[in-house]
Amino acid sequence: MGALSPYLECGKIINTHGIKGAVKIDPWTDTPKDFLDFKRVFLKSADAYREVRVLHSSVFKQFIICELEGVCDMDAAETMKNKLLYAAREDFNLAEGQYFLADIEGVDVIDDRDGKRLGVLEEILPGAASAIYAVRTDNGQVLVPAVPEFVKDVCPGEFVRIRPIDGMFDEL
Repeated sequence: MGALSPYLECGKIINTHGIKGAVKIDPWTDTPKDFLDFKRVFLKSADAYREVRVLHSSVFKQFIICELEGVCDMDAAETMKNKLLYAAREDFNLAEGQYFLADIEGVDVIDDRDGKRLGVLEEILPGAASAIYAVRTDNGQVLVPAVPEFVKDVCPGEFVRIRPIDGMFDEL
């Protein structure tokens, strides 16, 4: 999979808010409140990231209302609509054993019993009780619940080791 990006998508500016240049953000953090920890965000242009200081932010329903450095009026805020926001990895404080979902998309999925490569973790889908791993195999897609009964080991950027039930990965 290669080196992990030093920046992660953390939200999207979806609208302006008021006349003083605030923006409304759809946060892509575990909870909207988690977004409030960011003192800076980054905008991507081509392959370069530009730092933008967060002057003030607050939770509004499931969104964030944010004042960003250099965005001083509604016209400037309007130009920010639909822009993706990124956070630097170093700005997160992950607990032991935690990882970013973005770091396991695209990694090999390995059978815990025999070390055989089963496929690639193509996508992580929301589920009612847990996330669902969509694993792309040579013969199609297999959905695996992301629960301890199936997921035995996760090495971000490298692999996910699972213990499938008999027949789960038989030819589709």
